[in-house]
Amino acid sequence: MKIKHVLIGGALALGLSANASAVNVGGVVWEPSSLFDWTSNSNLIEDLLDPGPDGIFGAENAANGADDVVTTLSGFGIVTGLNNTNQGTFCPSCELTYEFGGFELSSVIPQSPGADLGFTGGWIRFYVDNPLSTPYDGNDRTTANDGTLWLALSARDQASTIHPGLVSIEADLSTFGGGGDAGTGAGALDVDFTFGGGGLAANNFDTNTQVAGTDVFFSTSFQPIPGGATPDGLELFGTADFRGASTIPEPSSIALIGLAMLGFAGLRRRKH
Repeated sequence: MKIKHVLIGGALALGLSANASAVNVGGVVWEPSSLFDWTSNSNLIEDLLDPGPDGIFGAENAANGADDVVTTLSGFGIVTGLNNTNQGTFCPSCELTYEFGGFELSSVIPQSPGADLGFTGGWIRFYVDNPLSTPYDGNDRTTANDGTLWLALSARDQASTIHPGLVSIEADLSTFGGGGDAGTGAGALDVDFTFGGGGLAANNFDTNTQVAGTDVFFSTSFQPIPGGATPDGLELFGTADFRGASTIPEPSSIALIGLAMLGFAGLRRRKH
């Protein structure tokens, strides 16, 4: 009976400890019980879509074929806020950065002004650089993917009320073409366990709590960099906000029993 009480007590202690304390995954610290859980803010640099000399996306010219230059959205960024805390709090000895790509332009609906764009596919991968070795630099993409994989996400294609077929991002551009793309976009993501096991924090974010059972929802805004392209050849800057729900993975039965037995051993020592 006493052993049973110790086992129960140990399990309860572990559960209460898990629920009451902040999570630290690879040096990134956040509080799952926060009102803002889980939210993050970031700055980004991204590529400019380029339809080529004719200014039209797609194989519309039968004689010359498609002359599109850039039809896939890609870029990188750095997380500046997490659960309403700044970097000094959520990543005191590190940086949390990300890279994205694979968002393929699938639909263009001209507007006056601007255009509505639809994309399919795509991924976003977060990296933690801990301890910090190479500080993030918006001029250098390699400073955003040089850490340990923290979280891998893949975009979910879903039905759209605007575009034909399924899309992973719907973007609303106030200006489009001529190197002056500016606007907003949004989409939904799932934890991608097929890439590097999903990263250090994969199990913390596999919650299926967002639209259509996805794990993370994101929204972006972007506009041209005033001075032109970066050395990497990227022309736009902006922000991206992420929303989800984090969880503390349940401890295994073996871990619970191990903790309880340690408590039982301590009880025996006190008796002797």
